[in-house]
Amino acid sequence: MDGQVPIVNASISLEQLPSILARESAHCDLLAQNIVQERDAIKRMALDEFLSINQSRISILESLHRLKDELDLLLDDLAHTYQVPLANRTMIDILHRVQSPQAGVILEQYERLAEKVRAVKQDIAVNQVLIHSVQSFLVRALEAHRQALPEGDLYSESGSRQQHHVPAAVIRRQG
Repeated sequence: MDGQVPIVNASISLEQLPSILARESAHCDLLAQNIVQERDAIKRMALDEFLSINQSRISILESLHRLKDELDLLLDDLAHTYQVPLANRTMIDILHRVQSPQAGVILEQYERLAEKVRAVKQDIAVNQVLIHSVQSFLVRALEAHRQALPEGDLYSESGSRQQHHVPAAVIRRQG
């Protein structure tokens, strides 16, 4: 009777895996949409949208963290039940040890999720490059804006001589 209890628990745990992976996949899709929204806001320099985009991202990431914790507990139970050594406690190793048709289906689902995760990571990297480029552009623009202009040869937009100036609003006297 003792030998059947772990198998029953493993069966229950195995049945829970597709649900967790499906929820992770759905959250991964939400994260991908969030990244697209961020990229669009970056391109339009819509700074007012970043707060809501980041709040949404935090919520998605917190949900993914909870799912990861739930998955880790489930995998620990399966690893213990199937006596998978600590060094090999990955989902793939555990599912290979289970050797059931259900495990094969779950493995395919997991591989599709892993592909989504790779795509999301790549999209995040693209957004990081875009943000860095915008930051560099703004820093260079600020540096150019702060460059000291010689006194006495500046005119305001209205044409009067300028002693105190805002570099973006003055015209340098030529000749």
